[in-house]
Order: sequence, then C-alpha cells, then structure tokens
Amino acid sequence: MKVIFLFVFLGITCLSFSQNRIELERKRKATLQEISETENLLEKIKQSKTESLEKYNLIDRKIVLRNKLIENLNFDLVEVDSKVTELEKVTNLLGKDVSNIKKEYAKMIYLSYLNRGELNGLIYILASKDLNQAYKRLVYLKQYSDYRKKQINIIKGVQNTLFTQISDLENTKKEKGKLLGSKERENENLKYELEEKSKSVANLKKQESILSKGLKEKNRIAEKLKLEIESAIHAEVKARANTKKELAIKLNNTDASLSTNFRENKGKLPWPTDNGVISNSFGEHPTIYKGVKMTNNGIDISAAPNSEVRAIFDGEVTRVKFILGANYFVLIRHGNFISVYLNIVDVNVKIGDKVKVKQQIGKVYTDKDSKSTILHVEIWEESKNLDPEMWLKRI
Repeated sequence: MKVIFLFVFLGITCLSFSQNRIELERKRKATLQEISETENLLEKIKQSKTESLEKYNLIDRKIVLRNKLIENLNFDLVEVDSKVTELEKVTNLLGKDVSNIKKEYAKMIYLSYLNRGELNGLIYILASKDLNQAYKRLVYLKQYSDYRKKQINIIKGVQNTLFTQISDLENTKKEKGKLLGSKERENENLKYELEEKSKSVANLKKQESILSKGLKEKNRIAEKLKLEIESAIHAEVKARANTKKELAIKLNNTDASLSTNFRENKGKLPWPTDNGVISNSFGEHPTIYKGVKMTNNGIDISAAPNSEVRAIFDGEVTRVKFILGANYFVLIRHGNFISVYLNIVDVNVKIGDKVKVKQQIGKVYTDKDSKSTILHVEIWEESKNLDPEMWLKRI
C-alpha cells in the first residue's frame, strides 16, 4: 500500500509542478519579449542627440520588467526547491521500500529452502492422503509460485521508479543551477539599467526648464482631450434625446449589445499597434522634476516608426479632430464604451464610419527630432475613465 501511495503522491506532485512551471515559463517568455521590444525602441531613440522623457520612461519600464523577470525566476526557484525536497523524500522512502521488500523476499526464499523436502513439487503432491488434498496442495504450490513472481515484479518496479527518481532529482538540480545563473545575469542587467536611469535623470535635469514646460503642455492636452470626450458624450446624449422613440429604442438596443460584448472582452482586446510597449501608464505620476506631476487619462504606447493604428473593437467613429501639439485624435464608440486614439497622422476614417476590430484608422506620428513614435490610448465607459492596460491583451 505504501508503494501505491507513493506513486499516486508522486504523480500529483509532478503534475502540479509541471503546470506551475509551464505557466512561469510562459510569463517569463512574454516578459523577455517585452524587454526585447523595449530595447529595440530605445536603440532607435538613442539615435537622437537630445535627451527625451520617452527614453527615460522606456528605461524605467525596462527596469520594471526586469524586476518582474527576477521575481518570476524567484518563484521558479521556489518551485524547483520544493520539487527537489519532494524528490529527495520520495527517493529515500523508495530506497527503504526496496530494502524491506528484498528482506521479505529473502526470508521467503530461506523458508522455502528449509522446507524444500516438504515443498518439493511432485513429492509434496504424491504425499497427499486423498485427491482433494492433492488438488489443494497443487493450488497452493501455484499460488506460492505466483506470489514469488509478484514479489520479484514489485522489486523490479520499485527499483525502476527509484532509478527514475534519482535521474529526475539530478536533472532538477541542474535546472536549479541554470535558474540561479539566469537570476545572476538578470541582476547584473538590472544593475546596469539602474545606472542608465541615473544618467538619464541627470541629463534630463539639465533641461528642466524646457522639459517641465513640455510636461505641463502634455497635461494641458490631456485636459483638452478630456473636455472633447465629455463634449462628444453630451452631444450624443442630446442627439438621442431628440430622436424619435422607436429609433431611440433601436439605437439603445444596438448600443447595449455592443457594450456587453466590449465588457466581456476585458483583458482580451487586441493591441492597437502591431508592436510597441507601454512607456507611460495610467493615472497620476510624480516626475523627476520637483512639484511637477503627470496625469495620464490613458496609456502611452511607444511603437516603431510608421506603425499603423488599429481599432480595438467594432464601433462607430464619432469624432476626428486635430489638437495642436498632439496631431489628430479619433473617438470610436462601442455602445456605452469609447476608445480614444491620439497622436495620429494619415487618418483614413471620418465621422459616421463603421469600423471593425483591428481595422486601420491611421498611423502613429514620429517626431523627427526625438525619434519618438508614441500612441496615446484611452478607454471610457461614458464619463468614467478606465485603465486601458486592464482591457488590452498583451501576449
């Protein structure tokens, strides 16, 4: 029974371990891919001689990703350590079981040897008093022979399992060594990136008067965009109020269907560009400049030059407008939800157009001086501002 329990326990432990490690490996690959994209974008930006906030944001993002990667490796090491401990326990128990079963078998063989005269097949059967006793002795001898074979098979089975466990233990310890090596390399990378961030901060502070004005300008544009969105929402509410009742019911039903689908796709909506990483996240953030904060009503995605902008869901274009200092923005309504795309050029949609998910609506503008290609994206549920990162599927 102990051997069977060990096999069941081992099976459950290995399955859980494998599933956890597969998920950790998937997340690690995704993080490494995002780090690689961030590094590629940084290389393009570094071609510019001027220091930019995007460069700082990308370095900062890379540090966040690097810490995430190190945390992932730490979790993986905990999993591996746990597996090593379990394997060592099971290996020891299996070793004891093999020893005990061998002792039992040796004892059985010894008793068989002592009783070899009595148990000598033909003599034992012929010495029976009658046919009934002869039959019983024949059955007994067969059962005895089967039992010996069974004991031999059990010994072989447990030994094979023991050898497998020892091999797994050695392989797992090797994996642990590789993980520790990876963690050491990532810590070295992190150290370098923190130094790079410090240099970037020092360079940016030399341009404080210019760049702090730029941050204030971004806040001004964000506020203007917010007013434009609120204006669009109010205009649509007013328009619907003036629409005939039958048409209003039809529109409301359509909107309800769209918004339900949009809501159900939270965390699954497609990325609005072919590539890119989030260089500035949602919400209010302190900056490197004293007393200057940055409010982000959405997310900023740093992308490659000439990146196309795509609709994240089916909907209707309700506004296309130019904002000085931020190029064009496009509003697309998806029932009760609105998606906003800012810093677009070559816009190829107009108000009233019905768009499909992943349909191109324009291209992201690339600044000639800073080499920055940044798409600003927002998601609203009527007048409620949402974090787009929670709605988009990254990888």
